[in-house]
Amino acid sequence: MSNEYPSLFESCQPRDDVLDGSLQEEQFAAKLSTVVHNPEKAAPVYRDPDSFYDMTYPTEGLRTLLSNLTGRFLATTKYDPGSYTSSILCLDTRFGGGKTHDLIASYHLAENPVDIDDLSHYLLDGDEELAADYQDAVAEGLDIATGVFIGTKADSKDARHTDDDPDAPNTRTMWGELAYQLYGLDGYEYLKDYDQDRDAPGEGTLSKLFAQHDQPALILIDEIADYMNKAAGTPVGDKTLADQTLSFVMALLEAAAESEHVTVVYSIADTAFGEQADRVRDGVRDHIEEVNEIGRRQHKTVTPTDENEIGQVLQHRLFSEVPENAAHEAADSYFQFYDQEDRQYPQEATDAGYVDVLAREYPFHPSLIDALTDKIDTIPRFQRTRDALRLLARAVYYLWNHQPDSYDRHWIRIYDLTVADDDPGGGIQTILRERLFDFVDLGPAVTADIYDDDGTAHAQLEDRKWTENGLPPLGTHLTTTVLWHSLAYGEQAAGLTHADLNLAIGHPNLNFDDYDAALSALRGDDMDVACYFLYEEERLRFKQEPNLIRIIDQRIESTPEASAHSRFQNRLTSKEIGDGGFQPVEFPESPADLPDTPDTPKLAVMHPDTAAVEDGGDTPPNRVTQLYEQQAAKHEGETETRIYKNYALFLAPDADRMDAAIDEARRLEAIEALLDSPEQKADLSSEQIEELRERSDEAQLMLGELVRNVYRHLYYPDRDGLTHITIGATESNGGTTLVDAVQTTLEDKIVKRDAGARGSAHVQQKLWQQTQDAMSTEALVNQYAKKPGLDYLFSTKPIRETVSSLVSDHGYAYWDGESGTAYWVGTAEPETWPHPEPFAKSPDVETSIRDSDVQIGSAFVVYRDIDALVDDHLDEIDRPEQTVATCAECGAEVENPEGSEP
Repeated sequence: MSNEYPSLFESCQPRDDVLDGSLQEEQFAAKLSTVVHNPEKAAPVYRDPDSFYDMTYPTEGLRTLLSNLTGRFLATTKYDPGSYTSSILCLDTRFGGGKTHDLIASYHLAENPVDIDDLSHYLLDGDEELAADYQDAVAEGLDIATGVFIGTKADSKDARHTDDDPDAPNTRTMWGELAYQLYGLDGYEYLKDYDQDRDAPGEGTLSKLFAQHDQPALILIDEIADYMNKAAGTPVGDKTLADQTLSFVMALLEAAAESEHVTVVYSIADTAFGEQADRVRDGVRDHIEEVNEIGRRQHKTVTPTDENEIGQVLQHRLFSEVPENAAHEAADSYFQFYDQEDRQYPQEATDAGYVDVLAREYPFHPSLIDALTDKIDTIPRFQRTRDALRLLARAVYYLWNHQPDSYDRHWIRIYDLTVADDDPGGGIQTILRERLFDFVDLGPAVTADIYDDDGTAHAQLEDRKWTENGLPPLGTHLTTTVLWHSLAYGEQAAGLTHADLNLAIGHPNLNFDDYDAALSALRGDDMDVACYFLYEEERLRFKQEPNLIRIIDQRIESTPEASAHSRFQNRLTSKEIGDGGFQPVEFPESPADLPDTPDTPKLAVMHPDTAAVEDGGDTPPNRVTQLYEQQAAKHEGETETRIYKNYALFLAPDADRMDAAIDEARRLEAIEALLDSPEQKADLSSEQIEELRERSDEAQLMLGELVRNVYRHLYYPDRDGLTHITIGATESNGGTTLVDAVQTTLEDKIVKRDAGARGSAHVQQKLWQQTQDAMSTEALVNQYAKKPGLDYLFSTKPIRETVSSLVSDHGYAYWDGESGTAYWVGTAEPETWPHPEPFAKSPDVETSIRDSDVQIGSAFVVYRDIDALVDDHLDEIDRPEQTVATCAECGAEVENPEGSEP
């Protein structure tokens, strides 16, 4: 195989009207009616037979059609070849374009054969003698009668096709108009009554008309469905004009089948009037079955342009020179490149036959032709050959006038259909917006992501990174390729695979890795150039609505870091800390910020900036240690040692988990900013706005979960100082707060309301001040706050129950300083009790105690024994009333002075 890559600009020469941009719109919009009935208004390329044929590529279908017609025209002459007998020719355009082109070619063959240079080039192989015979017959006086009826030109009241013929009758039907065009006023007079009454003539009447004239006749009928649709609303007796027209078409085909010199060429295009087209097609099919039974096979279907010929048709019209050797060299070299390159390509590109495809389509890369014919052609308003020709004419014009100097060009690629060609007089952008964007509106995608006049489209921004280093505009190559593959309808609207993309852009002198990098940036790796409308699901494509993910990502990039941190903190303080038995203290920074009180355990939630854990958590952050050791009455005041250390707990954030939470906070900020922006919402569909709301809800939940998971390091007091533990995970749906999680983690160290009385050993070993005979209940409670390692007292009820148990079961006494009541259930009298009556007889002494009798405060004191209580409160305890003593032997009253023996 060759390793030569022919230069596109050196090998191929565009036609002058392409190269100078003078190829005008009317040269693409061929109209049979204009060529036939108003030739002065037709473009020269269609009006002049020589120019028309010179610009025409002889497809197999066209050659078949013209050979059949030439043979039919000679059927009644001495030159009759006897080989072409098809009197009915149907142009089938379901698989390609070229219908109008072939009808014009047929008309010029009949009307202006002497002006066709080298007619044999446009006939089937072997028909050189047929071409010469036809030219000779015409020179000898052979004249072809022509009648051309175009359904779009006529309506149900007026069938006339020309306005400047003073002799033209006011024809009302297809048959009246064709009779006049074929045979003048004599022909029309023969069918006048049928025309005026709108009553279709039968096959016999038409045969008689044709028999009156011995010259060959060519009848061209186009756009039948359009005319039938209009005729369906005009009643004719108990039928309609459409019914009569269909009857005429059947009669005409029957008459032509029996005639040696009448040939009918017709087309039933699938237009907007599909129902009428099907009606005509069904009627013709029934007739053809009858005709074919005769055995002569007069009916023939011709496909004007085959799928494999479209590239050659376009090539012939746009280029005056495309060397065959250059085509084969480029094909061989590129097929070898695809075979050796370590990239995935579509299956067909690696098959041996692809080298022939490359050579046939040159200089158009086959992927370009495939996109035009297989994808863009699915858009209803796109006409395969005509609009493809318009687009490629502009692509060739723009490319030859903006030849790149950064790399060699070997093919015309799909990215050469560049939207940078924004000439309002007919540039590619104009074609897009006038013919394609009405159906698939990718205009916003073009402006935002591919090309904008001010150079700020995302692809243009990406291009700068490559062009500054002497490389082509890779961003534009990629986005333009994806754009054209996105202009489709139905199943073809799925975009393109990476294998398709590789084939469309692959170049032996350009690195695929560079293309990969550019594509990654455009998809979102680089927010400065990430496309708004570009999607990658299973395939790459642009969509009509902006890519919501890209828009969110772009907004995230513009969201200040400070806003994300503020959102994080607000979420933490407003929803995630919570409350409970532990009293949360948010972001204490100095000893004065963390109260040193024994009322409830304090949970200090530390600020991420000053107390984040980075080393796993074994060593508390310095700020945590400072707050644990010190307390202060006011800010900037003198610090002192913290008294109630056991009630100072610390919850610190994990530095490694902060980034994810801050990122989610930024995401939520961005989404809410989009929802709050009327301008941004105006660019979104209602479905996208609803999706944005759903994403906001999801981001809210996710942020909450991430915030809670950041605060996982708990430091709580123990006898040896602060102990570290990782708190358990909170529920992802926000069902638990951080306070809840801490309480769950320390559940075994929490004394709740239902905990019951503490044992006497616990009191003696953990709470009691050993040098003291008495402790207030307040002091007992405060011991839990003071002594590191003790449990956390969430309720004083267990302490009240404990005091009750100590008095009831362990010999302790309890003094209620508010009521002056002593609680004691012992039997041994206090040693210092001075009264003859028992201590228990005093009105200030209760010999039973309930936990409800116990109160917490400095005035409520627990004593080790009754003696200690009496020693402290003897003067406060009322004496019991003294009773009269009696002699045990005689029963007489005995004086018993206070303090004497009876």
